[in-house]
Amino acid sequence: MTKFRWTISPPVPRESMARLKGIPPSTAQISYNRGLTDLAQIKKFLSIEELPLPDPTLLPDIGPAIERIASAIRQRELIAVYGDFDADGVTATALLNSGLSGLGARTTPYIPHRTEEGHGLSVQGLEKFGGLGVSLIVTADCGVSSLSEIKLANEMGIDVIVTDHHTPPPELPHCVAVIDPKREDSQYPFRELAAVGLAYRIIQTLRDHLGHPEDQSLLDLVALGSVADMAPLVSDNRNLVKRGLEVMNRGERPGLRELMARAGVEPGNLDAESISFALAPRINAAGRVDHAITSYRLLTATSAAEAQPLADELNERNRQRRSHTEEAFTKVQAQLGDVDLSDPIIIAGGPGFEPGVV
Repeated sequence: MTKFRWTISPPVPRESMARLKGIPPSTAQISYNRGLTDLAQIKKFLSIEELPLPDPTLLPDIGPAIERIASAIRQRELIAVYGDFDADGVTATALLNSGLSGLGARTTPYIPHRTEEGHGLSVQGLEKFGGLGVSLIVTADCGVSSLSEIKLANEMGIDVIVTDHHTPPPELPHCVAVIDPKREDSQYPFRELAAVGLAYRIIQTLRDHLGHPEDQSLLDLVALGSVADMAPLVSDNRNLVKRGLEVMNRGERPGLRELMARAGVEPGNLDAESISFALAPRINAAGRVDHAITSYRLLTATSAAEAQPLADELNERNRQRRSHTEEAFTKVQAQLGDVDLSDPIIIAGGPGFEPGVV
């Protein structure tokens, strides 16, 4: 007996098939399964990278955010980029830090420890920034729920710009800007940007504000983080990931090139599936069993010599992550005993489970 349960999509209705003249039946069915019911929609889906992205100034609070960052660059203020420890957060941190540095900003990156600090801004991080003389924090993939920590930052005289893609709480943090496409008052037409995609749009807007052309070399980070975060590959995400895969396949970023070599992926043959099953687990592994800063350093490495030991370390961390996962499954199986496995949800837990692999 097969362990799979197949869910068969309904066939394309006759009236829809009539609108898809000239399309092979298999292509028509696959398109229909994705909600594409006419030729215009299919054409847009297949040629998404040729279409312009929405105006980024429709993102909430992006105006005051750009003005504050531009001022910090001019005044040579120290800007902290505070990220999250998963692949989306790490790539967003790397993209914002690289993008700001490329415009002449003084920056310092910070990624919290998963178990010691948790998700979102931490008091430990704020205390470090106070000692460094940071005057502006730009978050990456976090912050929209960090109300008390942002209040503390305000009391310390540190301005905060939140860039996040999680659903906001009823009360937003009181800070310079909260850029989140899921805000109820957002005019941006696409709500499902990954944090790294949002970061790219912000840097794109900042570069335009300062008179610089778009830096498409950063799109490899967008593809990596968006796919790793399982962002739906439609609309803006599909556009950015498709363009980002082209950059990744050129193998220009030393850290990704070394990671591909250890994952058995050849530049030129990389696709979204390769990211999901070969690269993303290695990027995520650092934050699951140790500290995600290793992944950040790999992504921002400037030479093969710098990247090689970091790629080796991530490969080892991924091996450890797999081992911890197998141990967790063994413990779960021992706990289950005679539990009815047909139940829709089964929850198991205990003090021996590694938080990073749960």
